[in-house]
Amino acid sequence: MMSRFATTSSKPVTDVFTAMTGIAALILILGCLWLIFHNLEFSASGEGRTDGGVFKILD
Repeated sequence: MMSRFATTSSKPVTDVFTAMTGIAALILILGCLWLIFHNLEFSASGEGRTDGGVFKILD
């Protein structure tokens, strides 16, 4: 008699929540990169500080 919990599939099954977490992590990383590059652009322009550092607006 076969067990009810035995898996016969050899390929991995991606869970829906795992996929959603991966997509959310990707969006989070892209948002952080966008903020860093936007901060660099703003601080290098005349509107912000002129030293152009990554975290200079936060100081």
